[in-house]
Amino acid sequence: MSERENPSPQPVPDITDLEDDRALLLNTHRTWKRTQPSGITPRSQRGDNQIGASTLPTPQDFFQVDRREADFRHQDLRNANFQEAYLPGADFEGADLRGANFHGANLRSARFHRSQLAWADFSQADLIWADFQQAELTGTCLQHTTLRGATFVRAQAHETDFSSADCSWADFHEADLSEANFQGANINGATFLNAKVSTANLEESHGLGQTNARQDPSPSNDDLFL
Repeated sequence: MSERENPSPQPVPDITDLEDDRALLLNTHRTWKRTQPSGITPRSQRGDNQIGASTLPTPQDFFQVDRREADFRHQDLRNANFQEAYLPGADFEGADLRGANFHGANLRSARFHRSQLAWADFSQADLIWADFQQAELTGTCLQHTTLRGATFVRAQAHETDFSSADCSWADFHEADLSEANFQGANINGATFLNAKVSTANLEESHGLGQTNARQDPSPSNDDLFL
């Protein structure tokens, strides 16, 4: 019997090439996803394929969406794009918004009660009268935001960036502000009763020493949605 010829071994793909291919596929998929219409329906009503509990969702795009009092409660919105969105009075209670982009958004009187906001970007957003009670804000960017009258009662705001923000009359009662950055922020009339501020950066903040009991009136209905 003649010997069977052994096929020549196939070259093993270089690991760098595999990573480049994976990055290209992910970028192509995300580009396609951005061209699809975005909705605000609950996750349970969408036809998403379940491909594993540990898989991150494809970022959802709500760029410049215009919807007052929208309901996003308890939704998985990690890395979602809400840049320049008009969402006064929106309800994000219990939502997972880690890494979300709210740059320049109108979120006046929005509700983020118990929501996950670590590493989210709220820079230059309008957050007057917003409710962040018991929210997780570790590493969140609130730079140059308007936070007049906002509520952070018992919020976890470790290493949160409030630099150059307008925090006048904000309520930080019992909030964890360890290593938070308030440099250049307006904290006139804000209350920090029982808050953890010993390691917070308050350099060059305005109104330091004038933080007292809240005496500002409740907002009128007209103020909520300007």
